[in-house]
Amino acid sequence: MKTKAIFLLPILFLFLLQSVLGQKQNDTANNITFKHALGVAAGFTTGYGLSYRFTPNKFGVQLTFAPYKNDETAQYSLGITFMYKIIESEFANFFLYQGNHFFYTKDKTYDYIYYYPNFSFTGREVVDKYWNNGIGIGIEFIILKRVSFNLMGGYAAYKNFENINITGETGLFFKF
Repeated sequence: MKTKAIFLLPILFLFLLQSVLGQKQNDTANNITFKHALGVAAGFTTGYGLSYRFTPNKFGVQLTFAPYKNDETAQYSLGITFMYKIIESEFANFFLYQGNHFFYTKDKTYDYIYYYPNFSFTGREVVDKYWNNGIGIGIEFIILKRVSFNLMGGYAAYKNFENINITGETGLFFKF
Protein backbone atom coordinates (compact mmCIF):
# COMPACT_ATOMS: atom_id res chain seq x y z
CA MET A 1 0.00 0.00 0.00
CA LYS A 2 2.85 2.36 0.84
CA THR A 3 4.55 1.76 -2.54
CA LYS A 4 1.30 2.57 -4.35
CA ALA A 5 1.13 5.91 -2.56
CA ILE A 6 4.75 6.68 -3.43
CA PHE A 7 4.01 5.88 -7.09
CA LEU A 8 0.75 7.84 -7.25
CA LEU A 9 1.95 11.01 -5.48
CA PRO A 10 4.20 12.23 -8.36
CA ILE A 11 1.43 11.59 -10.88
CA LEU A 12 -1.07 13.52 -8.75
CA PHE A 13 1.47 16.32 -8.38
CA LEU A 14 1.89 16.56 -12.16
CA PHE A 15 -1.86 16.81 -12.78
CA LEU A 16 -2.22 19.47 -10.06
CA LEU A 17 0.71 21.39 -11.50
CA GLN A 18 -0.89 21.32 -14.94
CA SER A 19 -4.20 22.69 -13.64
CA VAL A 20 -2.50 25.43 -11.58
CA LEU A 21 -0.26 26.60 -14.40
CA GLY A 22 -3.14 26.61 -16.86
CA GLN A 23 -2.37 27.01 -20.50
CA LYS A 24 0.87 29.05 -20.41
CA GLN A 25 2.17 28.07 -23.81
CA ASN A 26 3.34 29.45 -27.10
CA ASP A 27 0.96 28.41 -29.87
CA THR A 28 2.51 28.89 -33.29
CA ALA A 29 0.49 27.37 -36.14
CA ASN A 30 -0.88 24.55 -33.94
CA ASN A 31 2.66 23.67 -32.87
CA ILE A 32 2.64 24.01 -29.09
CA THR A 33 6.02 24.41 -27.45
CA PHE A 34 6.85 24.32 -23.76
CA LYS A 35 10.07 25.77 -22.40
CA HIS A 36 10.15 24.07 -18.99
CA ALA A 37 9.83 20.46 -17.86
CA LEU A 38 9.98 18.61 -14.53
CA GLY A 39 10.44 14.89 -14.10
CA VAL A 40 12.76 12.06 -13.26
CA ALA A 41 15.85 11.00 -15.17
CA ALA A 42 18.39 8.22 -14.92
CA GLY A 43 21.64 7.87 -16.77
CA PHE A 44 25.32 7.19 -16.38
CA THR A 45 26.34 10.57 -17.86
CA THR A 46 23.22 12.66 -17.20
CA GLY A 47 22.82 11.74 -13.52
CA TYR A 48 19.79 10.29 -11.82
CA GLY A 49 16.99 11.67 -9.67
CA LEU A 50 14.61 14.59 -9.93
CA SER A 51 15.18 16.60 -13.05
CA TYR A 52 14.44 20.06 -14.47
CA ARG A 53 14.76 20.84 -18.17
CA PHE A 54 14.80 24.28 -19.82
CA THR A 55 14.55 24.42 -23.62
CA PRO A 56 13.94 27.99 -24.86
CA ASN A 57 14.78 27.13 -28.49
CA LYS A 58 16.83 24.41 -30.21
CA PHE A 59 19.36 24.52 -27.38
CA GLY A 60 18.42 23.21 -23.94
CA VAL A 61 19.84 22.28 -20.57
CA GLN A 62 18.80 19.61 -18.07
CA LEU A 63 19.70 19.54 -14.36
CA THR A 64 19.36 16.31 -12.37
CA PHE A 65 19.91 15.79 -8.65
CA ALA A 66 19.48 12.94 -6.15
CA PRO A 67 20.68 13.11 -2.54
CA TYR A 68 20.79 10.14 -0.16
CA LYS A 69 22.15 10.17 3.39
CA ASN A 70 21.87 8.02 6.50
CA ASP A 71 24.16 7.21 9.45
CA GLU A 72 26.46 4.97 7.41
CA THR A 73 26.29 6.33 3.86
CA ALA A 74 26.08 9.61 1.94
CA GLN A 75 25.52 9.52 -1.80
CA TYR A 76 24.91 12.39 -4.22
CA SER A 77 24.29 12.44 -7.95
CA LEU A 78 24.43 15.76 -9.80
CA GLY A 79 24.02 15.96 -13.57
CA ILE A 80 24.03 18.75 -16.12
CA THR A 81 23.22 17.92 -19.71
CA PHE A 82 23.29 20.13 -22.79
CA MET A 83 20.97 19.36 -25.71
CA TYR A 84 20.50 20.53 -29.30
CA LYS A 85 17.32 19.61 -31.20
CA ILE A 86 17.95 18.48 -34.76
CA ILE A 87 14.45 17.42 -35.84
CA GLU A 88 11.20 18.53 -34.20
CA SER A 89 7.80 17.03 -34.92
CA GLU A 90 4.40 16.70 -33.29
CA PHE A 91 5.08 13.23 -31.87
CA ALA A 92 8.85 13.05 -31.41
CA ASN A 93 12.02 15.14 -31.29
CA PHE A 94 15.50 14.02 -32.30
CA PHE A 95 18.46 15.68 -30.56
CA LEU A 96 22.15 15.55 -29.71
CA TYR A 97 23.24 15.63 -26.08
CA GLN A 98 26.36 16.07 -23.99
CA GLY A 99 26.08 14.81 -20.39
CA ASN A 100 28.15 15.58 -17.30
CA HIS A 101 27.52 13.57 -14.13
CA PHE A 102 29.30 14.16 -10.81
CA PHE A 103 28.96 11.25 -8.41
CA TYR A 104 29.96 11.40 -4.73
CA THR A 105 29.69 8.66 -2.13
CA LYS A 106 31.00 8.32 1.41
CA ASP A 107 30.67 5.01 3.28
CA LYS A 108 31.69 3.86 6.72
CA THR A 109 33.49 0.53 6.55
CA TYR A 110 34.72 -1.64 9.35
CA ASP A 111 37.87 -3.73 9.43
CA TYR A 112 37.74 -6.77 11.69
CA ILE A 113 40.97 -7.83 13.36
CA TYR A 114 41.10 -11.27 14.90
CA TYR A 115 43.53 -11.95 17.70
CA TYR A 116 43.01 -15.35 19.30
CA PRO A 117 40.90 -15.53 21.47
CA ASN A 118 39.61 -11.95 20.94
CA PHE A 119 38.79 -9.79 18.00
CA SER A 120 38.32 -6.06 17.46
CA PHE A 121 37.25 -3.80 14.65
CA THR A 122 38.08 -0.31 13.50
CA GLY A 123 35.91 1.97 11.43
CA ARG A 124 37.00 4.25 8.63
CA GLU A 125 35.34 6.35 5.95
CA VAL A 126 35.80 5.62 2.27
CA VAL A 127 35.09 8.50 -0.11
CA ASP A 128 34.63 8.00 -3.84
CA LYS A 129 33.99 10.92 -6.19
CA TYR A 130 34.29 11.11 -9.94
CA TRP A 131 32.92 12.53 -13.20
CA ASN A 132 31.21 10.65 -16.02
CA ASN A 133 30.99 12.46 -19.35
CA GLY A 134 29.12 11.40 -22.46
CA ILE A 135 27.92 12.43 -25.88
CA GLY A 136 25.28 10.92 -28.09
CA ILE A 137 21.84 11.10 -29.68
CA GLY A 138 18.41 11.06 -28.15
CA ILE A 139 14.75 10.71 -29.02
CA GLU A 140 11.99 12.46 -27.09
CA PHE A 141 8.67 10.66 -27.53
CA ILE A 142 5.75 13.02 -26.88
CA ILE A 143 3.23 10.71 -25.21
CA LEU A 144 0.68 13.38 -24.31
CA LYS A 145 0.68 17.10 -25.01
CA ARG A 146 2.56 17.75 -21.75
CA VAL A 147 4.26 14.39 -21.08
CA SER A 148 7.37 13.09 -22.83
CA PHE A 149 9.59 10.03 -22.53
CA ASN A 150 13.27 10.26 -23.49
CA LEU A 151 15.76 7.64 -24.61
CA MET A 152 19.41 8.58 -25.15
CA GLY A 153 22.47 6.62 -26.09
CA GLY A 154 26.05 7.28 -27.03
CA TYR A 155 29.60 6.99 -25.80
CA ALA A 156 30.87 7.85 -22.34
CA ALA A 157 34.06 8.31 -20.38
CA TYR A 158 33.56 6.83 -16.92
CA LYS A 159 35.33 7.59 -13.62
CA ASN A 160 37.37 10.61 -14.72
CA PHE A 161 38.13 9.15 -18.17
CA GLU A 162 39.48 5.83 -16.84
CA ASN A 163 37.07 3.78 -18.99
CA ILE A 164 35.34 4.49 -22.30
CA ASN A 165 32.21 2.55 -23.24
CA ILE A 166 28.66 2.95 -24.51
CA THR A 167 26.02 4.59 -22.34
CA GLY A 168 22.24 4.76 -21.97
CA GLU A 169 20.05 7.43 -20.45
CA THR A 170 16.30 7.87 -19.96
CA GLY A 171 13.80 10.33 -18.54
CA LEU A 172 10.11 11.01 -18.03
CA PHE A 173 9.05 14.67 -18.06
CA PHE A 174 5.99 16.87 -17.54
CA LYS A 175 6.18 20.00 -19.71
CA PHE A 176 4.88 23.44 -18.87
